[in-house]
Amino acid sequence: MPRRRAVSYDTKLEHIRDTAAGLFARDGFSRTSMAELAGACGVSKALLYHYFDSKEALLFDILRAYLRDLERVVDIDAATATTARDHLRNLIGALLRQYREAGNTHKLLTFEMPVLPADQQAELRAAERRIMARFDRALAAAATEAGRATPLDGPRAMMLFGTLNWTYTWFREDGRLSLDAYCELVTDSTIASLLA
Repeated sequence: MPRRRAVSYDTKLEHIRDTAAGLFARDGFSRTSMAELAGACGVSKALLYHYFDSKEALLFDILRAYLRDLERVVDIDAATATTARDHLRNLIGALLRQYREAGNTHKLLTFEMPVLPADQQAELRAAERRIMARFDRALAAAATEAGRATPLDGPRAMMLFGTLNWTYTWFREDGRLSLDAYCELVTDSTIASLLA
């Protein structure tokens, strides 16, 4: 009979991921040791190695879980929105809410992926491309709805992500602009750019 995983396993795993993401983001992946990670997580090095056989394995797991979550939150059926514009706004909002919850991990995805082996990078990049494809389709639908007569040209989704990816560095919940208002602003600005 297969051995059952302890109920606390997933809780500990999540704690290790969150703590490691914070340390890697603050101190840099290469400057953070497994001993420091174990100490910060409140576990022994042996237990940490029970979960992950290397720092790279831990980083890969953090990034893979993060991208899995991103894919899940942007899995929004266009038919659930009244308009193509609303669908695009819903995608933008879902992405930004996820970024807000995972600023450290987002920073790792942006800066630390190159330390991973090529096959792991390829898996993560494939997930990024799937997310990008959702936005490409939503942008094309919003452009058509707004009156664009020709297919979209250029890397429009990349331009949008260039705006969204850095929001976590400056956006404040107590600022003058709510997250919903910012989503509306980005959506309207993006759609205006689609008609140019």
